[in-house]
Amino acid sequence: MSLGGDIASALPGLRSEAESRMTDAVQVGSFRDGVDEETGDPTWELVTERYAGKARIRWGSREVTNANAPSMPITVQEPYLSVPFGTPLLRDSEVLVTGSDDPVLVGRRFRVQGYPVAGQVTAHRYPLEELG
Repeated sequence: MSLGGDIASALPGLRSEAESRMTDAVQVGSFRDGVDEETGDPTWELVTERYAGKARIRWGSREVTNANAPSMPITVQEPYLSVPFGTPLLRDSEVLVTGSDDPVLVGRRFRVQGYPVAGQVTAHRYPLEELG
């Protein structure tokens, strides 16, 4: 036995466990602004779908600075999107949270900022930027 062999044999089970923690639902692709014909409310309509399914939105850190200069941020939040291993997403794709165990997340919108760490990972985690 070797550590490499042990990790390789454990990864399928660990990936399954990572997916079990994905309690959010997302649509990923290209969107455009629209208007609900009945209410007149603004909408965000999916134009091109790259992925739709389970995911996990999480913030990687909340760093607090002690700077007291007006231009210095007090907190920095870095959201990221976890999707099942093998889910390729494109940089600059847009993400809409369509469902979640946490109602605060539903309806929030993000943009994929970069590529995931790849290799011997349990899920693909993409850095995000939250859209207003």
